Amino acid sequence: MSLTVVSPAFDQSVEALADHPVINEMATELLAAPAPMLRLLIRDNGTPTARFMELASARFFERTGERGRHLGTVAHAVTARFRALLAELTTALRASLPDEVSEARAADLEACQAIRDMWAYGYPRCPLTKYAEAAGRAADSFNI
Repeated sequence: MSLTVVSPAFDQSVEALADHPVINEMATELLAAPAPMLRLLIRDNGTPTARFMELASARFFERTGERGRHLGTVAHAVTARFRALLAELTTALRASLPDEVSEARAADLEACQAIRDMWAYGYPRCPLTKYAEAAGRAADSFNI
């Protein structure tokens, strides 16, 4: 088991970069990254990989002409901002969802899914086909 000791100066350097516009841009770009790419850049525990530290430092230097005070400060600042943005988006999404779904809305969603299934899997295997045929037989039985 490895143990990493982080000095207070490192944390201060990360905090100093937290509100930098380039850090915000880089974190925002990470939101659009696919999951496999994020797994290559950020470990499961939320810390950046060595490759991400290298890429983030190079990108920061390219855009600002400055370097982080310590190795990995830029990447740690980006991942911290990324986690904050992700938390904000999750909170906003949860707030936009209704607390409960009415029966009518659930039926509408089920019908929409059945139509998607019909298009995706073809006519005979779709559950909607059974409903349509049953409704058609019922309508025919009325002979109006």
